[in-house]
Amino acid sequence: MHVVGIVGRVYYNKDNQEIIQTHDAIRRYIDSKNDIVAITILPTEDFHYHEIQDGSDELNYEKINYILDKCDAFIVPGGTYAYNLDQYVIEYAIKNDKPLLAICLGFQMMCSLFAKTRTRFDMTVHNSTDRHHEKSDKYAHSVVIKEDTLLSEIIGKDEIEVNSVHNDIVDFEMNELIINAISDDGIIEGVEYPNKKFILGLQWHPEYLRDDNSEKILTRFVEEIRNRKEG
Repeated sequence: MHVVGIVGRVYYNKDNQEIIQTHDAIRRYIDSKNDIVAITILPTEDFHYHEIQDGSDELNYEKINYILDKCDAFIVPGGTYAYNLDQYVIEYAIKNDKPLLAICLGFQMMCSLFAKTRTRFDMTVHNSTDRHHEKSDKYAHSVVIKEDTLLSEIIGKDEIEVNSVHNDIVDFEMNELIINAISDDGIIEGVEYPNKKFILGLQWHPEYLRDDNSEKILTRFVEEIRNRKEG
């Protein structure tokens, strides 16, 4: 059996109480595979997330590594608030060459981690372009995919249509990461880490769109999980 760890996202109920949830579209896709099970990666410390939205949360590395060691792959999903936990999971996946799919906010945190000049959590720029914040199940714009990248290998096309539900954009130079997709209006839409089997960040949401191109990405993610375990 293969285990995919999905970073939980903080939301608030009508009484303004914190609720940590897993994006169900992602969870259902993973759990539709007979040999793969999804688990939610939760914080391991006793603190209120709403008090530390600047990335000042401290991690108990013994606890979090115990959890991450049990996982064969990771998804860092979209959301509103990000924490050190997001970037630690990304760093762990890269160090251990475990498949990683970072989506929307997860993509932004992946980029922030490798920004050339940065503070760790203050590296995205607010985007006022409405066409980048549309319904999750509708095409919003096209992206051009760069040749000789993992994403190009997966998709097999040089341009595709994608959905888009983000408010912020990545607008800075990065070390190490390869930009693999640019929107038709010049916004960075995809990155990958070189010389790893599957470390991929996407600004759009393949789990919601689920068209042929999304299926190619998700299918390759699953294949890499199985290949790694078997190897």
